[in-house]
Amino acid sequence: MSRPHDLLQLHQKRLLRLLLSGSMLIACRPAAAAVPMGADCLPGSSVARECRNLVITNSPEYPESESPQLTVHALDPAFEVIVGRTPKLIPLARGFGFTEGPVFLKDRKGSGGMLFVTDQIHNSIYSMRWNGLDAKGAITAASWQAPRLFRNPSGVADGQTSDLQGHLLTAETTGRRVSITRNFGANLQSPEPQAPSLVDRYQGKLLNSPNDLVVKSDGSVWFTDPVYGSLQFPPQPAELPSNVYRYDPAGKQMSVVEPSLMMPNGIAFGPGEKTLYIIDSGAIQGPRTYFSYLPHRIYAYDVSRDGKTLLNKRLFADVSPGFPDGMRLDENGNVYVGTLEGIHVLNPQGKLIGKFLMAKETANLTFGGIDNNILFIGSSDSIWAVKLNTRGLVPVRTMAEP
Repeated sequence: MSRPHDLLQLHQKRLLRLLLSGSMLIACRPAAAAVPMGADCLPGSSVARECRNLVITNSPEYPESESPQLTVHALDPAFEVIVGRTPKLIPLARGFGFTEGPVFLKDRKGSGGMLFVTDQIHNSIYSMRWNGLDAKGAITAASWQAPRLFRNPSGVADGQTSDLQGHLLTAETTGRRVSITRNFGANLQSPEPQAPSLVDRYQGKLLNSPNDLVVKSDGSVWFTDPVYGSLQFPPQPAELPSNVYRYDPAGKQMSVVEPSLMMPNGIAFGPGEKTLYIIDSGAIQGPRTYFSYLPHRIYAYDVSRDGKTLLNKRLFADVSPGFPDGMRLDENGNVYVGTLEGIHVLNPQGKLIGKFLMAKETANLTFGGIDNNILFIGSSDSIWAVKLNTRGLVPVRTMAEP
């Protein structure tokens, strides 16, 4: 009877003979080249065009082993009113680098529309056709179509919104501007066309790296401009402090409305546009850093009677773990904010009432669908949707025609 040691030596010798004789097939070929990312996707890089080759999986299977066990976490009965007892969080697509800036625009006719999301890591914007709910009012596999590359390069597009006319406004990190897409048809045919600038300077100096933006009912554009671009994509020297701006497209006038935040980030108006919420994500400095003693909070401000300045800065909520990023409000004034662990939902008093716990960091979200009751979530490499029993505060805008 052979001893265990002898058996081990025998198996090792047989394996060596098989390898040397070539009778055992071993996959020694190099893996397929990975799609470039980060600085390699910027104009001037010899491999930048390869960043368009990203493979996105539509309607992906998302194993439960990769998701939190309790995905929808109600901390207050008010959250149950929003999500119901049996909410269904649906994965729409997967394979992006890092999703940001979701915005939904509806079609002029029918119940469909288009969702636009940015992929910062691959310097791209994607579009996804939304067909709507089924006859029973549910999200099904027929509710959407596979994402398509809309624009590349994109100026490392970050947050997005639409103006009152249904044009796409994009905050560009390395573009150092807010761009405006008026002709959707051009980019739906090719990712090449670049959008013109809406605004790119203040007092003759280049913007730092616009991060997020919102449009007021008077047409003015309010946006945050931290110095993240100079930290993430050197050399991109900051010429201005980290400001929050109000820009009036009609008069081409721009003013600083908030100069005191360390890293202004997400921004959204409250009901009646009487309150403006602004995130300070100063806890994040350079890539992959976190300073817990620096700001990771949401501030609230009163909007002046003339609608042009801010008053009465106050703390709305500290957000953790991680830091708050993009945010939206529903019709009742609840604040939905992207965080390290998913989406946090806070009531108008700043109390955390519930969470959508995601497998990965979740930066941003938006309301959409023909009834404005679908919450679209950008969570790192994936896009999700959930139908809610509430609507977004900002009405869904109709996509502009060229």
